[in-house]
Amino acid sequence: MQYTLMLWHADHLNFDRLLTYLDAELRRLHDGSEPDYALMLDIMYYMTHYADVLHHRKEDIVFARMKARDPGLAASIDDLARQHVRLREMGETMVRELNDVLNGSIEPRAQVERAARTYVDAMRAHMRAEESAILPRAGRLLSDRDWTEIDEAIANFDDPLFGSKEHDRYTRLRQQIDAERGHPS
Repeated sequence: MQYTLMLWHADHLNFDRLLTYLDAELRRLHDGSEPDYALMLDIMYYMTHYADVLHHRKEDIVFARMKARDPGLAASIDDLARQHVRLREMGETMVRELNDVLNGSIEPRAQVERAARTYVDAMRAHMRAEESAILPRAGRLLSDRDWTEIDEAIANFDDPLFGSKEHDRYTRLRQQIDAERGHPS
């Protein structure tokens, strides 16, 4: 149980770090400078392929188990599950827009900035809600057997960016993270 919750929290910290990178690129975009669209795309690709596909799916399993144990949580958990769907949609939109920009399509800067800002703000609010209301509650509400069954339903997986194996898709983003930490690439 503690390991799964620790991974959930660690993911949130990593997601927040990536959102901070997006914030920096959004400031460049807003100020009229040229943002690093490729870096933005790498971040959104990770968010749509790791956060949305693996991380949120495991959370949804936890949410269902929590609702079964405490039906009074249904409204807040259902809202968080709807947010997962909306975040995935917003992330996919960002990936399309950033791909278009990188492929030479002229996308209005304000449109890209607005979509990215909406995503960043929504993702941060979503993580705050989970961290403050759901993670502590899940730790108290679910049994060791629940956590074993949850882990059997969807195994803990290696994070393709922050995990032990480096994935080529995220080489540039990994270099950015290492440079920030003062580690050689």
